[in-house]
Parts: sequence; C-alpha cells; structure tokens
Amino acid sequence: MRAWIIPFCLFIFCFVLPIQFFFIGTDTGMGIQGALYRYQMTTQGNSLIPITNEISYVTDGLYSGRSAFSIVFWVLGTVILIGVTAFTLIQGNGITQKQLRTVIIGLAGAGTGYLASCIAQYGPLLKGSAGTSIPLGVFVIIAFAVFLHKSRIDDAKTE
Repeated sequence: MRAWIIPFCLFIFCFVLPIQFFFIGTDTGMGIQGALYRYQMTTQGNSLIPITNEISYVTDGLYSGRSAFSIVFWVLGTVILIGVTAFTLIQGNGITQKQLRTVIIGLAGAGTGYLASCIAQYGPLLKGSAGTSIPLGVFVIIAFAVFLHKSRIDDAKTE
C-alpha cells in the first residue's frame, strides 16, 4: 500500500464520511452525523448543524446531561481525527513506521471517542429513549486502523 492513501482516507473521514446514522426518539426524525456536521430531518424541518454550534449549545447550557457528554466525546473524537489527518497531510509520503503507529493509535482514539459519544446519547446497545444510532462510520474508522496495523506501507521510511 502507498503512504499517500492514508491522508486521502483520513481527509474523507473528516469531511465526507457519515460517521453515524441516527433515528430520533419514536420516529420524530432521522439524520446523519459526520465529524464536523450533523444533518437531521425532523417533523419540524431539516437542519444542518456544524460542530461549532453544538459546542456552543453545551457551553451556553442549552444541552446538558447525556446530550452534553455525547457532544464532548464527539468533539474529542473530531479533534483527534483532525490532528491525525493534519499530521499525515504534513508528512505526505515521508511517513515512518513509528509515525504510522501514532496514526493508528490516533484513529483508534477517534473511533473510541465517537463510539463513546453514541453510547452516551443512545445507551450501551445504541438504542434507547433518545432513539437509535447506527455508527457504521465508527466501525469503518476502526477497521481502517486495524488495516493499517496489519498492512505494510511500501514507501514508508524506516526509523
């Protein structure tokens, strides 16, 4: 595998890939959530909510309890994912095997943050009174970390 594939995939994870699909409550709405956005369709209308707005909702006290914890974990996952993505973009094809281990740990951390967010909001079975979460993107991120761990990067530098 070529090293340039790593930053490309991470860029897709940051800006394109929906990390979770969700259904709100008892069929009052549904949506998708990416690392930096949430798009939801509800009986009251459609909304595109950037992560910066959700941070404001927590800091302003509009969200509390498990919703606030959920957003804190989501933001943590996003910060880690953006940091790892920026790191790999800066390194480009010059990534070493040691740096690759850091990327793998970062991906695992981001996936854990996102999964913790889903569990905080929807419960340990990802289904509860708040609705249902289907975190497919979380599993894609974790699977990519496992893939990188098992793969050999052809053009990675040696330590």
